Amino acid sequence: MGLEFDGALLRIRVTAEPPGLRVEGEVDLNNLAAFTESLTEAVKRMPGDVHLDLAELSFIDLAGLRVIADTATALCDGRNLVLAPVAPHVHHLIKMIGWDATPGLRLAGEEVS
Repeated sequence: MGLEFDGALLRIRVTAEPPGLRVEGEVDLNNLAAFTESLTEAVKRMPGDVHLDLAELSFIDLAGLRVIADTATALCDGRNLVLAPVAPHVHHLIKMIGWDATPGLRLAGEEVS
């Protein structure tokens, strides 16, 4: 598959500046494998921080959020998974679960601790 994906409810596109992915639509069990593969490939291919633009993400289930958290945790060498911009409901959900403190994960506008 690679980095980009076009499905009935999910679209993933590469962004050049900042380097990363734009995720639009819904992430759920039906397209979780495609989301996981795109994010995994982005981390492998892109040096430095990987940015996820989640501004147009209308829905993400717990499994999708787990992929984000696990990917961030697996990063090394000072790299981060940066979520920016983030749809307000997704931002709220990440903070409510407590995954905003996940090592290697940065939310837009928040200081790295």
